[in-house]
Amino acid sequence: MKSSTPSESAVDLFESRLIRGGTRLIADLTEFFRDYRVDDTTFTIYAKGATRNKGFLLSRFLAWTVLPNYSVSLFCVDEGSALLTTEKVRKSVDTVARIIKDEDLKWAWLVFFSDRDFPPPIVSFISRYDKRELGLAAASTSSRQVVLSNNQVGRSIGKQLKLRKTIGSNRTWKN
Repeated sequence: MKSSTPSESAVDLFESRLIRGGTRLIADLTEFFRDYRVDDTTFTIYAKGATRNKGFLLSRFLAWTVLPNYSVSLFCVDEGSALLTTEKVRKSVDTVARIIKDEDLKWAWLVFFSDRDFPPPIVSFISRYDKRELGLAAASTSSRQVVLSNNQVGRSIGKQLKLRKTIGSNRTWKN
């Protein structure tokens, strides 16, 4: 496992894993943007891709003949030492939901990083979120707490994106 240096944040490590193909089993993220602004919401990382990957010969043939080619995206917000509030999460969810509709995405991930512990309302909101097309996650770099939404896309953040590994946690916190 690559350890983060003092100048490399958890978000940088997370992005590095994604760029090296950390999501290839379920999506191939090919375009990455930093500090992507939509209205009054700024996403630290915005990545676009599709579910059909571009592997080598046999896997490429299989992907093109069998797998659907859905557009997907990943959004990441780094709160730093600011307190993550329910209002901030809701505003980001509304922004991403609008992008999902406008860009005809099949699904998207929305990940929040924070240097602080999460208040109970945040844990409750994220863990109870169950809309099918958007998976939510929050990761605290101080307490190593990871909260995932209660849907298939949300659970995939823990399994496929290896969010716990990024912040050095092997435990998921539930409401």
